[in-house]
Amino acid sequence: MRLRIERISPEGVGLGRPDGGGKVHFIPHTAPGDLVEAEVTRFEQGFARARIQKLLQAGPGRVTPRCALHYRADAPQAPACGGCSWQHLNPESQLEGKRAMVRDCLFRIAKLREPEVEPTLAAPEPWRYRNKVQVPFGFVGGKVVAGFYAAGSHRIVDFNDCLVQPELSVRLVLKVKELARTLRWPVYDEDRGTGWLRHLFVRTNRDGQALAALVTRSKDFPDERQAVDALRAAFPELIGLYQNVQPEKTPVVLGPMWRKLWGQDRIEERLGNIRLSVSPEAFLQVNTPACEVLYTLATEMLTSGGFRPAVALDLYSGIGSIALWIAPLCGRVLGVEENRGAVEDAWENARLNGVTNARFLAGAVETGVAKLKR
Repeated sequence: MRLRIERISPEGVGLGRPDGGGKVHFIPHTAPGDLVEAEVTRFEQGFARARIQKLLQAGPGRVTPRCALHYRADAPQAPACGGCSWQHLNPESQLEGKRAMVRDCLFRIAKLREPEVEPTLAAPEPWRYRNKVQVPFGFVGGKVVAGFYAAGSHRIVDFNDCLVQPELSVRLVLKVKELARTLRWPVYDEDRGTGWLRHLFVRTNRDGQALAALVTRSKDFPDERQAVDALRAAFPELIGLYQNVQPEKTPVVLGPMWRKLWGQDRIEERLGNIRLSVSPEAFLQVNTPACEVLYTLATEMLTSGGFRPAVALDLYSGIGSIALWIAPLCGRVLGVEENRGAVEDAWENARLNGVTNARFLAGAVETGVAKLKR
């Protein structure tokens, strides 16, 4: 059937109707204004889901995806990575699509008749911006592969590059894939729960450094010294290397056990005027430049009209990045975080930045706020 795409739906896919009107269809990888030949994949109450068979007419916001592994409407059967879903939209359409998603949620869920939503702020860097990546390894077609899953599956699409990752992260993935082949490491089989090498975890910073971890099913490490020496020799930017052990048959990437193989314990990142010491498992916004845009906007809202808070609460404070960002503008900042390791990181980051008016409590937000009231 032919469908004209009207807009981006709240779940981030195209919403269209057949020529002449009718039931709403949700179709991934489409753009507003597209005219597509589509095949229904599933009927649900009041709507249907479909996939593109042929792009008949491109909407004004459609562009050719920059990544060769992105889904392409002109080759719908080709293997497609599920990591990025909107490379077929130009930047303006992506921003408007996100704005429309928020507006639609306010209309449908909050029951606001004409919700006003500010224009979406663009991230400063659309490519090579991610400071963390977790790449699964597998064995496909008789060879070791590493990449991201195809959409809606756990089938790995092997890659030689990823345009949202720093080149350093990509080179580390390719090197570990080479080591897995030459050292004959048994890679993880998700269906059987067998094998050894599961993922490569990498954190990078603005200084071009990396902290990496090989995620394995068991704590043994075949050819450990050879592997560590090879990675150190190939990557002078590598400042630390870990093994993380995830023994469970689970989609959760990281396990509870960390073992340092070589180098530094942490990596340091710059966020505006603050320095953050980040442990491997800590939470940090993956897009550092966009995080600065977000924090700057929050600061402007916090201090609007010359307001200076006597006390500010940073709930779910993590490693303290927001608390330390706003500390110069407040009398005191109190952070509450359930993860005790993150609280220790927050105290260390306060010390690192010479911040003396921030305090961090370990505990659930619900009980932590009650303690603060007392």
